Amino acid sequence: MQDKRYILCGNASAKGVSEDPERDLRLRLSGKEGKGNITLRIEDVHRKMFQPVPSLFNDLLEVATYVYSTDQVIRRGADDVDTFGDGWRRDLHFVVPVRNPDFWNSAPVQEVLCATLGFLSDDQYQFDFIKLDQDHPFQEYLGFDDTQQMYRKPEQVVMFSGGLDSLAGAIDEVVNQKRRVLLVTHKSTNKLNKRHQTLENLLAEKANGNAPPRITVRVHKSKEMNHEYTQRSRSFLYVSIGATIAKMLGLNSVRFYENGVISLNLPVCAQVVGGRATRTTHPRVMKGFQDIISLVAGEAFTVENPYIWKTKADVVKVITDAGCEDLIRHSMTCTHTWEMTNQHTHCGGCSQCIDRRFAVLAAKADQYDPVDHYKFDVFTQSRDAQDQKKNVDKIMAAAYLERANQVRNLTDVAQFVSSYPDVGRVFKFLGGDTAQVAQRVFDLYKRHANEVMGALDELLSRHRTAIRERTLPGDSLVRTAYESGSVVSMPTVVSAEKLPDNLFRKRGNVWEARFQGRGRHPILIQGVDKGAEYINLLLAFPDRETSVYEIVCGYALGVADRVNSGLEHDDIEDGFQVTTGAPLGDAGVVMDRKAVEQYRATYQSLVTEKAEAEEDGDHQRVEEIEDEMAQIADEITAGVGKGGKLRKAGDKRKNVRDAFRNAVNRAIAAIGKYDKPLAEHLKASIKHGNEVVYRPGAPIVWDVRPMGLEVLGDAERVL
Repeated sequence: MQDKRYILCGNASAKGVSEDPERDLRLRLSGKEGKGNITLRIEDVHRKMFQPVPSLFNDLLEVATYVYSTDQVIRRGADDVDTFGDGWRRDLHFVVPVRNPDFWNSAPVQEVLCATLGFLSDDQYQFDFIKLDQDHPFQEYLGFDDTQQMYRKPEQVVMFSGGLDSLAGAIDEVVNQKRRVLLVTHKSTNKLNKRHQTLENLLAEKANGNAPPRITVRVHKSKEMNHEYTQRSRSFLYVSIGATIAKMLGLNSVRFYENGVISLNLPVCAQVVGGRATRTTHPRVMKGFQDIISLVAGEAFTVENPYIWKTKADVVKVITDAGCEDLIRHSMTCTHTWEMTNQHTHCGGCSQCIDRRFAVLAAKADQYDPVDHYKFDVFTQSRDAQDQKKNVDKIMAAAYLERANQVRNLTDVAQFVSSYPDVGRVFKFLGGDTAQVAQRVFDLYKRHANEVMGALDELLSRHRTAIRERTLPGDSLVRTAYESGSVVSMPTVVSAEKLPDNLFRKRGNVWEARFQGRGRHPILIQGVDKGAEYINLLLAFPDRETSVYEIVCGYALGVADRVNSGLEHDDIEDGFQVTTGAPLGDAGVVMDRKAVEQYRATYQSLVTEKAEAEEDGDHQRVEEIEDEMAQIADEITAGVGKGGKLRKAGDKRKNVRDAFRNAVNRAIAAIGKYDKPLAEHLKASIKHGNEVVYRPGAPIVWDVRPMGLEVLGDAERVL
């Protein structure tokens, strides 16, 4: 992580907060007068829709603008993997004048604001809110335009970027459902103005008298302030503006439209992990936005994504089924807008372009998305491996296909969660039963994988002559896929992230470990997943005694929210969990769902009872509860009895303790084959009994956070 940077907003004083005045960033926000180094303009506002908004929304807009501007001013590490670990994440400390400092400094607001932004941009945030000494009326940010037709009051605010997904959402709202909506567009660059206007005009024609008005938003900064292109916090500005406009209209919701595969955004390769994978509409972010705005509004406010269960191909079909296929060519999906020209509106190599090309092909709509709009044809053109950017794009395209191929070959949700553990962290933000949500996410990715592989088959069929005659470049995606038997071989990438001296964490479907800084590469451990899960939990909380029965029972049941081992809710969110997040574990699919739910409900009740018994000093009841937990764990592991009921059993506690010890010892033995000092340390420091604890003696900091699926280098050793 980078050193702390202070961002002094407005006329905030640096006294008492600045560690290095030469590194402070001073931002001053203004409206139409344009006297600051940042200008916020909300344009095309019809006077009929304007009404004063509470001052908290004025504060919200200004805070979001400062965050967004800082995101572009303070650079991340260089655009390569060599400096990813050291320089990507930034430590940002804001001092912001607001009208309501008591509200913004309150614990609930600070907690949700910092947690949401931290996850959104993969940075660390801290805010000090002070009293604003000179108010800026909200009208200063508004530009009125009464030329737009306002027949009736809008009933929904829809965020409209001009990409395929937001275009489909707008079409769905105004053409299919005949709803009155207001579109909100952020003008990140003037290059998109003409395309946005074209889409607006064409959409008005299709709407048949229900043309949606559109409000545009610009944040203009001094030229020397545009340094960083990632703009991970852009959606915070976006939703803050949308929510403020909704409040002006007396509404209590805004809608984003983004397909679920992009929203969940599982990593596809080593270059796209953490904050490098955009989390604009990630369910955790959407929930955070909703919580922030509900606090600001003082009432329930909804931030939703109706397309969370759609693939990109599903989105394209919404457009074509509505008879709006001619709008596809004018939509803008590419993330590299700075490369856009009149001839080439898309780069062709970024992840969004790749996803778009496969989606329109899968939806049989590629004739409406001309290939000459792309600077590079990802399917048929060669890329020079000596060009670093093109090489990264090549890896991206290959990894995209490989993930689809891998997911297509998975047979059940247990394999999916095991292969992509990041997905387990999203289930609770999607609502409903964890098992059902897990299955829906798996079905979504399975459907997407089949679409991608179907599109690949179509490409192979179209280019079979060129493939046979070898007139296509040898490193084109189509040739690469064909000559590897439709299973893409990804170029080896050895991640150069700066490794912690001590790590024990899950990466994809394997565990990696490193002890006392030895070795350039961590060892990789397979085949001892249960024992590794137990060790991971213990290392996360040294010197914390934890009930063996709760850990084993919770692991077997796949309890998603928490195992009552002293882990706090936020710790579970950050990956310190002993389950996959779905009722799978060792039980596989031998149980029916009803039995699983019965066991889970029983377990949760026992956890509560055990805590009460311990507080009352009722040791006999504690032993009885541990017996019941042990029976549950034993039954789940071995299968269930008739009707999902527990079999009669004697004292299973010793069996559970032995199983726990054996699983840990097997993992340690596997580690010892390649790292004897680490194995000896774990064996000496993990103490067993009814309560288990990792007690290292001298303090050791372990990195135990799960990592995204990586492309593994040849130098890494797999056990």
